[in-house]
Amino acid sequence: MNGELFLHLGGFRNHRDPAVLAFFGEVGGLAPGSYGVMHVRDDEDPGRENEVRVLRMVRGRVTEDTETALSPCIPVLEDPCRG
Repeated sequence: MNGELFLHLGGFRNHRDPAVLAFFGEVGGLAPGSYGVMHVRDDEDPGRENEVRVLRMVRGRVTEDTETALSPCIPVLEDPCRG
């Protein structure tokens, strides 16, 4: 992009893959000037199953927080199940 190195990751998995999160951190370690965000929804993560997390990379350092604009997933993104 504009003559600079650029890495774009995208995808959707139905189940968690810790290697993806680890890779995001590795990118920051290899390229300390890097920046970007990754949004993660993991409904299999106890205590965090109803939130979207945002991993924020600034100057290669990754921090994690809840994405308040998309959480809680139910009822913000989806309606509650009616059984």
